[in-house]
Amino acid sequence: MPVLRKMPVLRKMPVLRKMPVLRKMPVLRKMPVPQRCPFYKTLKIIPLFSNAGKCTQDNALRTEHLSLLKRLLIATTVLLAVVPITTSCSLLEGQPRSNSTLVYKGPVTQEVKAGSLIPGTDIRYISRTGDKTAEVLINGQRAFKRSGDSLDWTGSPLRGVEMRLNQRVLVYSEERLQAGGTVRLTVDGVSSKPGLVPQVADKTNPSIVVYKVPVLYRVKQGERIPGTTLSYTGKTEKGAQLGGLPAGESPYRQGGDSISWRGQLRPRVYLDLVVRTAFYNEDRLNVTGLATVILAIGG
Repeated sequence: MPVLRKMPVLRKMPVLRKMPVLRKMPVLRKMPVPQRCPFYKTLKIIPLFSNAGKCTQDNALRTEHLSLLKRLLIATTVLLAVVPITTSCSLLEGQPRSNSTLVYKGPVTQEVKAGSLIPGTDIRYISRTGDKTAEVLINGQRAFKRSGDSLDWTGSPLRGVEMRLNQRVLVYSEERLQAGGTVRLTVDGVSSKPGLVPQVADKTNPSIVVYKVPVLYRVKQGERIPGTTLSYTGKTEKGAQLGGLPAGESPYRQGGDSISWRGQLRPRVYLDLVVRTAFYNEDRLNVTGLATVILAIGG
């Protein structure tokens, strides 16, 4: 059977040699490489999360784990994007609107005994009722609150001070009530004087209202740190130089060093400020820290 010898089919088929298809298709060569999007690094992490389900030996839980990890990734990405923005806005809002007006805003938790007023307000906690609600008096009107209900108040605890409380009831019992939320204090007619401040007791004092709020200040050269008599002189080889310090105190601060000031903002309104040097150059000084505002409402 010389059949196979007379069939030079494979030799006479130069198909592959005569098909320069790839050479005549310059499409791939001219396709521009897309630029990396701003979330390129985040997208690179997704395959790691998507393969995480393969590591488990239980196939029944693989889909559930994958879905959970993806949701955690999305939530974390959104949180990281939002938190710096909201935090910066909250802190920067504490900067003064004018030389004689200061604004302080931050989180707050307050506890009041049954029969007493929340310091600085006219909200009085009566007690826990028989149907397990918290009875309070607001502007002389009775209200019954449960955990999670609002307990807001707006008014003037002292002359020249406006206060706005946006808070919620946290827990309550027959003896006491605890609320938490945010406070906004606006102090007008500021004329700062260094000196002593009222002592803040560990226990609630109805005659003393204390709020501790975060602050972030950008102080230009020649200007004062808001609420204080301290000024920024400028950058030196020894660090940021401050003015207005007590005699004999070193005026230089390196990055991360603390700056403190105590004194009176206006009659019966005091400030205890502790901040740290975050950044400084020839033009400005950035500081961030905690401002303790004390209102002496009693007597």
